Formats: sequence, structure tokens, C-alpha cells
Amino acid sequence: MKPLLPAGASRLVSKAARRLHTEPARPEYPSNSRSFVHLDARLLPYWHTLFDICPALLKLDPPEGLNLFRSFMTWAYHNQLAQDWTWHLNIGRWLLGSPYRAQIDDEPIDAFMAAAAARWVDTDDSQAQGVVLAWQGSEVFDWKGSAFALDEQPPLPPPAWDFAWCPLTRRGGFSAWLPVP
Repeated sequence: MKPLLPAGASRLVSKAARRLHTEPARPEYPSNSRSFVHLDARLLPYWHTLFDICPALLKLDPPEGLNLFRSFMTWAYHNQLAQDWTWHLNIGRWLLGSPYRAQIDDEPIDAFMAAAAARWVDTDDSQAQGVVLAWQGSEVFDWKGSAFALDEQPPLPPPAWDFAWCPLTRRGGFSAWLPVP
């Protein structure tokens, strides 16, 4: 039975609302059923630390990278990673030991090294004026102020660990490689 509206009220009720009483609207499902898998909102910042820094990782596990993300978060939980500047280096460390290793090149590792260096610069309270991070012959320098940046970086000895770091003085003084925790 169709509900009756008082005279003149039909112009106040939208046609869509009146249609609900007659026939239910059909849901419009996206063509990709994986889009129904949602992350808990508390995990979204972690998802963004992976894929905003290096969107190319989405190509390893299309379309949303959920398998890659879940695998990394499980590893991060078991290893109790610090949520400081080393977080990004540990993403690189995980990638190098993950099943995705054969599919990645230096680009994601370099991107996470740059993110780690930027976060160090943003959060460090020490007297150091810069930081250098290293991985397999690749080095990333970052400074707390552009006035400290050197045009030419001195050659550095190879680190003894997979990832290493060293705080730098105002003149780019390198002391020794330190292991990344």
C-alpha cells in the first residue's frame, strides 16, 4: 500500500524519497571486489608511511597493497619497531628480506632512506647539524638548515651493517658509522 501524502506535501518530498517506498534502489557495486576490504582506521597512518613515501610499492601488490602492508605490519609488530626516524629504514630492511625482494630495485630503499633522513632532521634535538644514512654504497645526506649543506660530500668508508647512520657536525664532520637499531 502506498502511503498518502497530504495535499501540497508531495512538492516538499524529493522524488528519490518517494521512490524508496515503491522500489528499493539497487546498490552500485564497484567492479573490483577487493575495494570492500577496508583497513581499520587506526592502521591508515601506517599504510600511508609505506605507500605515500613510495607509491611504486603498490605495483608489487595491486590494487591497494593490502597483502604487502599486512605482511610488513606483522613483521613490525613481532620486531617491536620504534616509531621514530628509524621506522622508514626498517621498512627498507623488511623489503630486502621479504618475498617482494626480487621485484624491487634501489628506488624504494632510497625513498625510505630520504624519508628517514628528513624525519631525523625534523625530530633530532642534538647538537648535530646533519645526518648521513648508508645502504650498499648509497648514501643520503640531510641537514637541519640549508646553510650547513656541503656542495661536495667527502668519500665515506663502507658501513659494516645493512643500514648505518652518522650524525654530522656543522662542517660535515663524519665520525663513524653507527648501526641502525
